[in-house]
Amino acid sequence: MGDIPLDGLSVKDLGGVVLSILKSPSKYTGKDIGLSTEKLTTEQYATIMTRVLGKNIRDGKLTPEIYAKMGFPGAQELANMFTFYTMKPNRDIQLTLQLNPKAKKFQSWLQENKAAFDNL
Repeated sequence: MGDIPLDGLSVKDLGGVVLSILKSPSKYTGKDIGLSTEKLTTEQYATIMTRVLGKNIRDGKLTPEIYAKMGFPGAQELANMFTFYTMKPNRDIQLTLQLNPKAKKFQSWLQENKAAFDNL
């Protein structure tokens, strides 16, 4: 992915966003809302993971095309997602955090979910 930033948002934080939207339907009806708590490159994600997990995590430097050919379940779907990010979708960090002020950035989320990565 190189220097293309990937948006992030925890699925757990989505509920707060939806609740805020449902409380103000006239404000959001018919609008596309791009959600994100931050935009990080794969190198930045790897750096945060290394720092929080205490393990050497590196950016694999794989293109979406290479990823699609990896053959594991979901590889093609992930490659499609990465291809989508090369189009630099419009995601609104400020609006996301306004809709759910408790939404976490990646480092905070990772610190809270660190145990899930013990076998990494």
